[in-house]
Amino acid sequence: MGGMPRPPRMSYPLRGPRRGSYYTFAYGGGYVRALLLFLVVIFILAFVLTSCQSDIPASTYERQKAETGVAFQNDCIVDELGWFDNIPQTERRLQGFYDETGVQPFIVLKAYDSRLTTDTQKEEYVQSWYEENIDNEGTFLYMYFAEADADSDVGYMCYVYGKQVTAVMDAEAVEIFWAYLDNAWYSDMSTDDMFVTIFDNTADRIMTKTTTASDLWKYVVICAIVIVAGVIIIRLVKLKHKRDKEEAEETERILNTPLEKSSDPLVEKYNQNEKG
Repeated sequence: MGGMPRPPRMSYPLRGPRRGSYYTFAYGGGYVRALLLFLVVIFILAFVLTSCQSDIPASTYERQKAETGVAFQNDCIVDELGWFDNIPQTERRLQGFYDETGVQPFIVLKAYDSRLTTDTQKEEYVQSWYEENIDNEGTFLYMYFAEADADSDVGYMCYVYGKQVTAVMDAEAVEIFWAYLDNAWYSDMSTDDMFVTIFDNTADRIMTKTTTASDLWKYVVICAIVIVAGVIIIRLVKLKHKRDKEEAEETERILNTPLEKSSDPLVEKYNQNEKG
């Protein structure tokens, strides 16, 4: 990845201060066993899916694309370290983030500057750089400050963004951005692919509400309730049809039985009176 050092395991600074069922058991044992087996499978699947959830923070609500009135700027990478392989192509690929979020991405990889020795100085520098080089309030600027030994020592990372994108790049969205950056940084991707992947994944995540573990279990419970209710209804319908059939057969039997063979006391008394 062009000799890029790994990011620090720490909280990243500069969080945007400037820009701010009876009958079933009696008559339907097979249905019960099938239902129980199905529910077991569903719960196991839910447990597995829950356990395998990503370590990327959840996006807890759906964001609306920012309407900044700012057209996408192709010239959005400044690389003083020579880590990018094809800047023009990568800049074009970053438009996917802009198209989905309405936010202009901007990346600056700054070479070591002996005058910037403290975190505060670097934070002030990135704010000044935004004001001097970006003429809109619709940009999310990521800046990396390299150390003297850029290939070995970990640099300092921070960001600043314009006031028009605060509803999209809020604190939650920024945490998602850092999580994707941390994951991708250790991959075998080139610098170009890494940053495009980070921004694309961030856009996909923050612009859609994430299905959480609680959501998943809610769907499982609803599914189980619907299935149980369906089985009960089916069994009741079948039992009703069975009773209706039995009653129809009994009525037919009575209607087809000759009166003289009837054992009904009233019929026998009527017959005796007729003979007398």
